[in-house]
Amino acid sequence: MLVDEETGEVVEPKPRVPHDFEGKGYTLQSFGSEVPLYALNLTGAEWDTLEWIREHGGASAFVRVTPKSLAEDITANESTCKKALSRLSGLGLLLKPSPRAAAYQLTPLRYWEGAGSTQVTTTKRLAPPRIAPDDKVKTKAAPRKAEPPAATPIRRAAGETSR
Repeated sequence: MLVDEETGEVVEPKPRVPHDFEGKGYTLQSFGSEVPLYALNLTGAEWDTLEWIREHGGASAFVRVTPKSLAEDITANESTCKKALSRLSGLGLLLKPSPRAAAYQLTPLRYWEGAGSTQVTTTKRLAPPRIAPDDKVKTKAAPRKAEPPAATPIRRAAGETSR
C-alpha cells in the first residue's frame, strides 16, 4: 500500500510497464581483466560462429549446432566451421556441456542475455574458464624484426661490359 506523504491519501500503484528489452534482444558484454576479443586474432568464420550462436539463443543456454548446419548458414565449408568451434572452445569463448556434445553456449563471463542475477548463478554453476590466448595469438603478437633486403647480383648480357 502506497501513501502520499503530503496528503496522507492512499495511492494506487501504477501498473508496471514491461521494458522493451525484457526476455530478449540484448546481450550484456562484460569487460575487465579478460583478454579483449580484438587481441585474439579471430578469423571471419570464428566471428560469424560467435554471432550465429548468439542469434540462436546461445548467450543464455546451450544451443545444438553441428559444423554442417553452421556451414550452411554462414556460407563456409564444414571443416572451417569445425576448426572455428574447436578454437573458440579452446579459447574459452564457447562452453560445451560435455566433450562429445554437439551443443555450445557463449561463456557467461563475456556474453549474457537476461537478468544480471541469473548471470551470476549461471556463472557459478558452469564455472567457465577464463578466456586465454592460444598459440595463434602468441605467434601473431610476437614482433618480427625487419630483415634488410638481400643484395642481388646484377646480371649482364653476354658480351656486355661495364662502363
